[in-house]
Amino acid sequence: MTRQISNLRELTSQEYRRFILPTALAGALLFLTLLINIWSDTKVPAANKNGLTVMIIASALYVTAYGLYLIPTHKHKDGLVWANAIFSGIGLAAYAVFLPEHLSFYFDLLMLLTVISIAIISGRLTTLVLITIATSTDIVHHFIFLDTVIEWMEHLGAPAVSLLLSEMISRIQNVAREQMHRLEVINTFSRQAAAARDRQQVFEQLNSAIPNALVADSYYVSAIENDEVHIIIFYDDGEYFNGIRTPAEGTLTNWVVQNQKELFLPDLRQPVNLEGVKLILIGKDKTSLSWIGVPMNGYNFRGVLALGSYEPNAFNRGDLELLSNLARHAALALENVDRQAELEERARLDSLTNVLNHGYFLEVLTKQANETLAQGKLLSIIMLDVDHFKKYNDTYGHLAGDKILTLLCKAIRDHIKSADAVGRWGGEEFIISLPDTNAAQAESVAQRIGKSMRELVITDRDGLSIPAPTVSQGIAIFPQEADNIFDLIDLADQRLYAAKNRGRDQIETALPTPPLP
Repeated sequence: MTRQISNLRELTSQEYRRFILPTALAGALLFLTLLINIWSDTKVPAANKNGLTVMIIASALYVTAYGLYLIPTHKHKDGLVWANAIFSGIGLAAYAVFLPEHLSFYFDLLMLLTVISIAIISGRLTTLVLITIATSTDIVHHFIFLDTVIEWMEHLGAPAVSLLLSEMISRIQNVAREQMHRLEVINTFSRQAAAARDRQQVFEQLNSAIPNALVADSYYVSAIENDEVHIIIFYDDGEYFNGIRTPAEGTLTNWVVQNQKELFLPDLRQPVNLEGVKLILIGKDKTSLSWIGVPMNGYNFRGVLALGSYEPNAFNRGDLELLSNLARHAALALENVDRQAELEERARLDSLTNVLNHGYFLEVLTKQANETLAQGKLLSIIMLDVDHFKKYNDTYGHLAGDKILTLLCKAIRDHIKSADAVGRWGGEEFIISLPDTNAAQAESVAQRIGKSMRELVITDRDGLSIPAPTVSQGIAIFPQEADNIFDLIDLADQRLYAAKNRGRDQIETALPTPPLP
């Protein structure tokens, strides 16, 4: 698994100038010093001074134009940096040929300064081309004079130092680019995760961020649920093994969660000295030789984010720090979506009974009715009302009345399926939707609810018994008796009041036939 890291050729014009300005100023000072030295040095033949002056001024103008204008503004930088490396190498070769021998140290200084400048922008390979052109010309031109080791060292010293400088700059840049890239990954993931609407989106974004930020053969996100490790995301050498569950006891995940510590195992060829931990092989039939894991804990989430590699010593402390940052942002995002889901759920529920409120029940019923039509099935609803509820409030107080409503909702939940829905229609009136249920089945549910209410044992705040409440219920069937939910609810409501008129504690499944005029 690899990732792409941005390079310095993607800098803005202003950033390029900021990088180049110090070396440009140093170059200008060096050219000025060389020019003064040439004109004040009596050893330099007068005939050569004019030519060297032209060469120095031309070099200074080129460096200024390239560094402050061409490279910052040119769109096709790859071709330009190669052309500059070759051209600069030729320019240095000219100084190697035409500078007097006693001023050759200027050639060394120019090479070092040019290498620094080009290495910063162009990279290692172009710098090597420049050094090769300039050094080979210098050696060829002075070859016949290189009789001693000291003389060879004098001419090869600057190229050697230039190579070291180039490598050092390259490595510093790699570290800087790595840090910049990691910050970009974390910031991007943080923004995306903060906008996630549910847990699945957070996990999808984390799954995209991990391979972009870190190099590993495997990675996973796992959670501890009911003494099991639930592996939510598990990438292993090109394949996904999501959804695996395994006993938590003895796993590295469980150790990290229980201890709330990062775990860095650079070489799993050595024994793992962690009490109670045993290595478990999941995914592909390969054993990881490096492993790092960090806790990822949110509001309703206890888990681990981990990386593995088939090579020993594949990770470093920087990888561990980045993994921890990703885990913290992911945990925060999970907490946000969980709390948002709770707020949305509360907005859909009645505050006293925790059943669906009037508006959201209509949304659920509409969806269920559409599914019922699509599947060619039946849907039943039950409207029910606590008999003489006002008398309970007036006689025993509103707290007793609230307790009755709460117990009624519990009784309803005890007798319906998870696919069913119950809502508070208003006051002491409730409504139940029963998908894939016919009239006989709905009546059976209504009978069980009525029986549970009659058997309730209720006391007031003084501990005195309160008569068990009864409920009247009306049933209607969709689409058998009504082709839309509003007519269906109206029909069930009519039947509810028919049940009350028959003496309460009744179930009405059909309206009574009206008397003949």
